[in-house]
Amino acid sequence: MDQKYSAKTKTLIYQTKFRLEFINITKAVEDFVRESGVKTGSVVLQTHHTTCGLWFNEDEKNLIGPEETLGYSPDLKRVIDRFANPSEVYNHNDICRADNPQGKRNTHLCEPDENGVIHECVNGHAHAHNLLLPSALTLIIKDGKLLRGSWQEVLLVELDHDRERKVTILAQGVGE
Repeated sequence: MDQKYSAKTKTLIYQTKFRLEFINITKAVEDFVRESGVKTGSVVLQTHHTTCGLWFNEDEKNLIGPEETLGYSPDLKRVIDRFANPSEVYNHNDICRADNPQGKRNTHLCEPDENGVIHECVNGHAHAHNLLLPSALTLIIKDGKLLRGSWQEVLLVELDHDRERKVTILAQGVGE
């Protein structure tokens, strides 16, 4: 049977609830790989955000929490916050607007607008966290399945605050 090159994309949307929330999206990625028809190739995942990351690792409560149910800080939260603590001073958090070039003002109030939408927060730390948890991953497709080890899961990581997040997936390679 002839093999054909194939490439398909899909965008997934998630509503996050809190900072450093880890959402296991492995099943959605595996379902998409299966639906794509790609037998040998790769899958690329990319968030549409600079304060949201992807992690390919173990989905284990002591690593990732959530802190709210554990009653203590999970390992990764401690490591990430040690790297870029939210209480540090970040110049990104005090941006001068073009119509106010002389003065400093907090443009990241983290308060909803008249429609209840929060556009920006104090989030310099979340941009720094993105150095540790990148916005894109590339994984291998083998025999029509996502190639992964026993404990490896695909996790979407909220680095900022509750909001809608998008992840686009590209499966590409050869199929039958």
